[in-house]
Amino acid sequence: MKPPFRRALTIAGILILWLGATAWLVFNEAYPDLLNRVSSGYQTFLSHGVMIMDRWMTISYQGKAIGYSRSSVDVDQNDPSHQYHINNRTLLTITVMGKRQRIAVTTNAGVDPQYALQTFSFSLSSSGYTLFIEGHRKQGQEFDITIRGPGSTQHITATIPPDAVLYSPMTEMSLKALTPGRQVTLRIFNPITLTSQNVTVRALRNETIQHRKQPTETLVLSALVDGMETLSWMDGNGTLIRQTTPFGWSMEDCDAREALSLGTGGGSGGDDVLAALAVPIRGDTRVLATGSSVRLRLNGVAFSRSQLETQRQVVTGLGTNSADITVRSESLPLAGCSREAIPADLSPWLASTAFIQAKDPRLIKKAYEITGHWTNSMDAALAIYHWVNTNVSKVPNVSLPSALEVLLRPEGDCNEHTYLFVGLARAAGLPARIRVGVTLHEGRFYYHAWPSVYVGQWLDMDPTRGLPAVNAGYISLLEGELAEQMKLMSVIGQLRVDIL
Repeated sequence: MKPPFRRALTIAGILILWLGATAWLVFNEAYPDLLNRVSSGYQTFLSHGVMIMDRWMTISYQGKAIGYSRSSVDVDQNDPSHQYHINNRTLLTITVMGKRQRIAVTTNAGVDPQYALQTFSFSLSSSGYTLFIEGHRKQGQEFDITIRGPGSTQHITATIPPDAVLYSPMTEMSLKALTPGRQVTLRIFNPITLTSQNVTVRALRNETIQHRKQPTETLVLSALVDGMETLSWMDGNGTLIRQTTPFGWSMEDCDAREALSLGTGGGSGGDDVLAALAVPIRGDTRVLATGSSVRLRLNGVAFSRSQLETQRQVVTGLGTNSADITVRSESLPLAGCSREAIPADLSPWLASTAFIQAKDPRLIKKAYEITGHWTNSMDAALAIYHWVNTNVSKVPNVSLPSALEVLLRPEGDCNEHTYLFVGLARAAGLPARIRVGVTLHEGRFYYHAWPSVYVGQWLDMDPTRGLPAVNAGYISLLEGELAEQMKLMSVIGQLRVDIL
């Protein structure tokens, strides 16, 4: 149990790390026409003229090569609906608890002559797992989305703003009008979360760096994504030659021979990512598991009161870059509530989503098998908790969590356990939500996910670790699915905890 548990504590953080440090490097390599204005999407950088490009970059972690990324733009004048083809393929090998995990990510976008996105696709493959997301413009801003996983296919509709960019490789014309102090706002559509957000890129300074053993004049750019700052260095031709993140991931311009020399495995795997995800603690950690409540100080990150306060956590003080909180251990209620006693305003936590498919007949059938026609919410929640804890194998996964996929392929880490619990609970009529934060293991905090279910009051459980009621060692930092979890980017590598 111990090795899978330790891996389970890290995978949630690894996904966030990878999505932030790699997926955003894939999606956000272009900062077009930096003229203190909002980008107009693909028109901004395609309307300057027809161009064909093919660029390669190595990806490193802690100075060791772990993979490469290839970006290309091709033009087909004979295709009226897909004149521009914009592609990226990224191969990575990361090491988790001494085990190499191979990851392949591919994104494609088809843009018409009027610079409107018409189609896109995204795929993620890792250790026998493959997820494919494909979108086709339906009408206006609506796209038909198909999500295919190992055991299921879903069809949904999503809205993509007309100025959104799925993926924008760097173009030479991007920097013609750029000077330090200017900025541009780029709207990015993330096919993983099916959401759009604005990313502001600022030109900071001119700087000479060594590139290919030669001094190279560059412009340094800063992009702030979900609170995480990514720095980029670009030469006078507008070519991205280097990009770094706060926790050791970086990209470097190279040629095809250099990239392919890393092999199809994507590189050596580098140092174990566990060290980058651990949160240091000062104080007596024994009270976290045994105390009924614990006072903590969170350092290094600016938190809001609404972000931290839950039924178990109370904010007692907020500083510029710190927060004092009191966290109490959860205890099982003596009795739950009936269906009729569930407040109507909790309906958002009964909803079905793209990755919590609470209305899927297979989840509904399994929820009924587990809980029957329940009359006591506490009995129903405990039944789901025990079923997930017992039936989902605890193995590391580098995947995008989905309740239905875990039901069909019952294995995974804390994300898989949590998504399946929440999906089954909602399917059974129990409001449930996802909490993400840190929990204690071997003297340090690691990023972790666990469910919270309404049984007359909110109750935090952990089916991954086998805790029907969590202790004071669970610190909730945010709530929600992957789109919200991306906000951990501003926390990873910055957070420190003092036990007061």
